[in-house]
Amino acid sequence: MKNKLARRVALLMAVAAMSVSAVACGGSSDAATQEEAALTEEEYEAKAAELSESITSAMSGASSIDANDTEAAKELLESLKDPFVEFASVKAPDTYADAHEKFKSGCDGMVEYLDMMVTAIDSGELDAEKMTSLVTAIQTDFQDGAAMLQ
Repeated sequence: MKNKLARRVALLMAVAAMSVSAVACGGSSDAATQEEAALTEEEYEAKAAELSESITSAMSGASSIDANDTEAAKELLESLKDPFVEFASVKAPDTYADAHEKFKSGCDGMVEYLDMMVTAIDSGELDAEKMTSLVTAIQTDFQDGAAMLQ
């Protein structure tokens, strides 16, 4: 079961990296934290698949955005944040808890990256060094988390 989840997470990481690359070429949320029961392994795997599907769906819509439509680009970036915020907030089962901490860090990094992209659209300024460092950290977090599941 862990290998199946590791493959899903690897796919998720690839989709996340593609979304970073696609958005780059063309934060954090104050979600209320509640004490809730940990998900089962099956529920957690379903949440991971849901995150991947949400990103894939959002990215498929990105191809229809006019390159000069900055408002549509910002809306896309904002919509990409929600699945990462949601996945980061789940309570993983004990068997996935350590890996989820890495995934949570990667998700938080993605939200920060997407916020930086929105700011860059508004200001016209981009801190490429900071963004590159952030992307590297995001990829490392997802890779480390996936490795913990194998």
